[in-house]
Amino acid sequence: MTIYIFTILILFTFSLLEVNYSLSPNLKNTLIFISYFILIFQVGLRWETGSDWNPYLNNFEESSNFLSVILSPFEFGYSISVWIFKLFSSDYSLFLLLHAIIYYFLIFKSFHRYSPNLFLPLMLYYTISMGMMGSNRQLIALAICLYAVRFIIEKKPLIFFLFVLIASFFHTTALFFVIYYFLNRKVNIHAFFLILFGSFIIGKTQLPLFLFSKLGNLIGGHFLDRTTAYSDTATDILSEAKLSLIGLVKRLVFLFFFYYNRKILREKLVYYNLMLNGYFVGIVLYFLFADTLLIMVNRGSLYFNIMESLLIASQMLLIKGKDIKIAASIVLLLFLYQSIASYPELFDPYKGVFINSDFRRTMF
Repeated sequence: MTIYIFTILILFTFSLLEVNYSLSPNLKNTLIFISYFILIFQVGLRWETGSDWNPYLNNFEESSNFLSVILSPFEFGYSISVWIFKLFSSDYSLFLLLHAIIYYFLIFKSFHRYSPNLFLPLMLYYTISMGMMGSNRQLIALAICLYAVRFIIEKKPLIFFLFVLIASFFHTTALFFVIYYFLNRKVNIHAFFLILFGSFIIGKTQLPLFLFSKLGNLIGGHFLDRTTAYSDTATDILSEAKLSLIGLVKRLVFLFFFYYNRKILREKLVYYNLMLNGYFVGIVLYFLFADTLLIMVNRGSLYFNIMESLLIASQMLLIKGKDIKIAASIVLLLFLYQSIASYPELFDPYKGVFINSDFRRTMF
């Protein structure tokens, strides 16, 4: 856990400096470089650390020609990327490093644009997304989609949809991000409660699972295969994993504060309303699928829950005084949860090319 705690404390220190002091451009750029360096090397130079290690490693090693791209169980965008990379190098660590460079470049650019500060949302996002380390396809798809949010505000729908389409070539679930195009609007409190209540009632039936399966039949191809797999394993997943009630309560409490401060913050931040509505959709997905298709909550809602980090950071604009901001930041740090808790054996201890390289995980 040492390397994860170290990273959190570094980002926490940088966030305290950023929200409490006016940093010079040179100092801020230095802090950004340090953060970027730590994150890309931690993710890019890992070995046997994170989820789905063997499937991705095997896919990389077996990608020897274009036929392997066609036969790959992964989406075409990811498979073709692996094949093109292997035309130049067969070093999987170098591939992961390149993946991390692109992924965090898009995350940094997006957080810098959408949030009044960079390091606080980055710290929050890192802490709640550590358990996704290893989800190569979905992480790059998420980063591409997040970068595309700007084109909604800039009223460039074709570019937005193009980015989402590209993201879907890496992970099909990116298509859920299309919903964002319709979210840049004011939703009154009555509609919020009505939608939440309706999604809760519908989620207690089998209707969400039925509609999801029908959607797979309608689209066909790869999406159909994934839908069938998710549907067939839904019962097993539900019996083996349980979503945290505390996590849901936390999101609902956050939603209340985010909505309560909406009138003020949407005037300060052009992206606030869109981010708030996106976060709301994530909670709706929880209510709809928590009892029937857990994979939708864990995978599909990721594109909406990511807004939590940005929304929390936005609240700092309403907090006056350095001491209060420091106290608020410490409270946030104390309430953060670590997403590796469900499968600690995949992440702890951290193993990399240069760190704990002699350690062998039993599942490998």
